Amino acid sequence: MKVENAELEAFVVAAELLNFQRAAEKLHLTQPGLSRRIQKLEQTLGVELFSRTTRSVVLTGAGRHFLPMARQQINNLNGMLDSIREVAERRFGKIRVASIPTVVCQAFPSLLRTFTERHPNVGVQVFDGNQDFVVRQVLSGLAEFGIGVDPGTDPDLTFAPLLADRFVLAVHKDDALAARHEVTLQELQAMAKVRLVIGGRDSGNRLLLEVLLGNAALKLRWFYEVEHVSCILGFLEAGVGCAILPAMALPTTAGSNIRAVPISAPEIKRTVGVIRHRSLSISPLASEFLDLVTQHLGAEPARQSLLKPPRTGS
Repeated sequence: MKVENAELEAFVVAAELLNFQRAAEKLHLTQPGLSRRIQKLEQTLGVELFSRTTRSVVLTGAGRHFLPMARQQINNLNGMLDSIREVAERRFGKIRVASIPTVVCQAFPSLLRTFTERHPNVGVQVFDGNQDFVVRQVLSGLAEFGIGVDPGTDPDLTFAPLLADRFVLAVHKDDALAARHEVTLQELQAMAKVRLVIGGRDSGNRLLLEVLLGNAALKLRWFYEVEHVSCILGFLEAGVGCAILPAMALPTTAGSNIRAVPISAPEIKRTVGVIRHRSLSISPLASEFLDLVTQHLGAEPARQSLLKPPRTGS
């Protein structure tokens, strides 16, 4: 059974006015055109909706029963169309993005403030997780785009690099290593008193480090292991251990106790960028948010201040 919305609209207006001529004028139709729409609806439903005489038009019992249902259907359609128009005009909606936690913590707060000022009625759902999680959200279409490291040669994904995020040795400001201008992984391997903190085995940063250490025939001893970068930072703020982390993961607030010491040999970097599904388009709102992300992460000079030699006594 196929009922056209134009037929429902013709029926509702005619039922409310009980006058085919006035109903046709309201719908900008000829009276025969209106009659054809109603006749087609009656044929589809298999019932008469109006009882017509030369002097009057009244609803049949079936017509009275069907009228509230037809009104509801039209209201539902109008509601959907209004919602789509609002999204198209960028007044209301929701976008979904995925990102590794370091970018969420450091970049997203300011980005979301800017985006919300422009679109106060648009929600942003952020899927934050490790690299594999971000890739899965983009591949499934749940996230319109993702922020992470290069996913490799997956044929369904594209990657646009935005910044090179250098790994540093993160230490408490009172640690003797905080005064160093740089440190090598070989030196860390030889320092018996260094107590390193590492992320869980699902961490993309840990995987990168383990591959690099294996290639360099180095073995560092991990004293503490936690799942999330936020926990590692909590340890470091309290003076418990030190950690090899991307510079972007470190807090930039003046009150932080954490200092960054560049790792010089071998220098470790990860390339952070935009992960997109090759065959799926993104909404205009998501595209606008992506532009903000690209502008922000593509011009990240402030992060380089973390890599400058520490001042004496800091």
